[in-house]
Amino acid sequence: MLTLHGKLSKALLIPGSVSRKTGEVFQPRSVVQVEIQDRRGLNQLVTLTVPDHRPYEGKEGTDAEFPVRAYVSGNAVAYALAD
Repeated sequence: MLTLHGKLSKALLIPGSVSRKTGEVFQPRSVVQVEIQDRRGLNQLVTLTVPDHRPYEGKEGTDAEFPVRAYVSGNAVAYALAD
């Protein structure tokens, strides 16, 4: 398991929606955004889906760490919260 270390940038609930093209229904989901530094020292914003965003509300700007698993999406490495 990997641990993602960074600064908590945002915690929010993304509202549900319906795709105009396909009619697919997207359920609401809780997410956090974490600002991390890559090996070159450049900042990246990583969005993680979490079970509940409320424990992270009001903690923006603080150091945070999340257990994650990494996977490749196109040419970039992406992260998901570890179960």
